[in-house]
Amino acid sequence: MSSRPVRLLLVIDSLDIGGAERYVVDLAVALRGKGYEVTVACSVAGPLSGPLERADIPVRPLLRRPVKRRTSMAFARKLRRLLRAERFDLVHAHVYASAAAAAIATLGTGVPLVITEHTEAPWRSRRARLFSRLVYRRAERIIAVSGAIRRLLIEGYAVPPGRVTFVPNAVVPVPDALPATSQAIPAGWRKGPLIGRVARLQTEKGVDIFLKAAARVAPLFPEARFLVIGDGPLRQELAVLAKRLGLEERVRFLGFRSDAPALIALLDVLVVSSLSDGAPLVILEAMEAGVPVVASAVGGIPDQIRHDEEGVLVPPGDPVALGDALVGLLR
Repeated sequence: MSSRPVRLLLVIDSLDIGGAERYVVDLAVALRGKGYEVTVACSVAGPLSGPLERADIPVRPLLRRPVKRRTSMAFARKLRRLLRAERFDLVHAHVYASAAAAAIATLGTGVPLVITEHTEAPWRSRRARLFSRLVYRRAERIIAVSGAIRRLLIEGYAVPPGRVTFVPNAVVPVPDALPATSQAIPAGWRKGPLIGRVARLQTEKGVDIFLKAAARVAPLFPEARFLVIGDGPLRQELAVLAKRLGLEERVRFLGFRSDAPALIALLDVLVVSSLSDGAPLVILEAMEAGVPVVASAVGGIPDQIRHDEEGVLVPPGDPVALGDALVGLLR
């Protein structure tokens, strides 16, 4: 009698655009290719639901609205119902809200829990740190995508070192650029250097720092152009900032692009100006494409880049240092 495939439930806050979300999609597709039966649960569906559905991987949106808080009892309750309805052999949760929901949902079920932590920002309040310790204690194994995250889990949340494994991020090979990809870049913009930032447009990604650095670079390199690839709540605010900095004709906001890895390959420099981060996939995609990277020395980024070897590291939140690094590369 043949045994049934191992059934895995991957849990992520949402399938909106983001590095952790893309990681889950790539992981789900790869696991399915290895013969596992994979389901992805999330609070709400999003743009990244499409690749999963095309791979015949079931997507289970459990809520009507995205998870906004780090701990959602509604998310945990719906997840527990899903676990009762379907026989999963293992739950693998990504990002803290999903980890907290999965820790609650798996209580008393006998289903083992694995957590992958993608971010390194520590909790500030004592109560939140104590609850986080309980969440991490529920996991059979915790995967950290950077050495910085592993250290935070051990030193900040008292997770036993033997239960935390550092597994660096990886990326799917970048496809060749399609005509539609090249057409996203205005005609004439290839005359000079093309510098880009790929990120969700939210505070911790430091896209405003990128724009302020661009304003320092622009007068020295009249042919230089700047791309912002990604979407998020700060898009309008950042567009206003670009105009105020005199960059209106030099910056293009492309929004979400499913072909972002191919666009990265067309850049002359990729900037990662995060104020906090885990181990950004975009850095690996740039490396694979042979594109130089200038990045903030935060989180797991120094695990990916050694200064002046694989890229250039600058202090976070410092547009002057970032601008100077870009000028140094372009010269």
